[in-house]
Amino acid sequence: MMQRQTLWFLHEDLSINHPLPHMPNTIAVGDIMAGAKVRPLSGEIEEFVSRSKRGVILVVFGSFCDFFPASVLEPLCEALTQATARFGMSVVWKLNETAGRFCRHDDILISLWVPQNDLLADSRVQLFISHAGFNSIIESVYPAKPLITFPIWFDQPTNAALAEDKGYAVHMSLVDFSSQALLSNVEKVLTDPTNVLHDRRDTAAQRVSAMIDHVLKYGDRHLRSGAFDLSPLQFVMFDVFAVLVAVAAFAFACVSLCCYLCAYRICIRRCCPGKRDCEKSKLH
Repeated sequence: MMQRQTLWFLHEDLSINHPLPHMPNTIAVGDIMAGAKVRPLSGEIEEFVSRSKRGVILVVFGSFCDFFPASVLEPLCEALTQATARFGMSVVWKLNETAGRFCRHDDILISLWVPQNDLLADSRVQLFISHAGFNSIIESVYPAKPLITFPIWFDQPTNAALAEDKGYAVHMSLVDFSSQALLSNVEKVLTDPTNVLHDRRDTAAQRVSAMIDHVLKYGDRHLRSGAFDLSPLQFVMFDVFAVLVAVAAFAFACVSLCCYLCAYRICIRRCCPGKRDCEKSKLH
């Protein structure tokens, strides 16, 4: 299947990842998550967001927050409670009812499920606190919502580091953070980041459709890498590495022989310092 592939659609994006070299048959479609149709808010969430004075902070950790211990939930709740008082903002927090008992406040809405993409697209949401999942970062960058990330595992630490490197996020650790540090970072990131992802002439679906049409018209031979036509030994450049290893082995053998001869000569001189003088006296 690897050798017969025609097109690769990769779940990545330049606004999230570092620039990478790609073959002509490789298309980045990470922004396909951000292009989802946005629906208006409704019900309890719409009512709560409408009451917000100066905007909303959205807090979503996926399903991981269901397993957070009290030592993590308590400082989070303390920081978010202080943020509502200091910045006049409300908080929508995706959290189960059991964990939600740690945080009871009129300006904090605890919900088992939230329409994350719809909330991030809403102009009243000013900040996103997330576990740095790839989809969450894409959905946050597209509407230009700054991030505070608390990565947990898998690709999340890498995503968080890249987001911070690109300037639209602040990276924190769930292990040793304090409520005051979180408050400080909330104040720090409440600015509009540069929106690279949204500044596109086409969507991910349009790029995919255009490439499929291109292959149907002209085939894929001019897009495929010639590496797939090589044998395994040619692909790994076995002959080149064999020559390099042989040259290295020969050089090592020469150096070792020279070292051995020098060491042997020094040992002879130290062990028999008068041998040459004795031989000279016999000749005379």
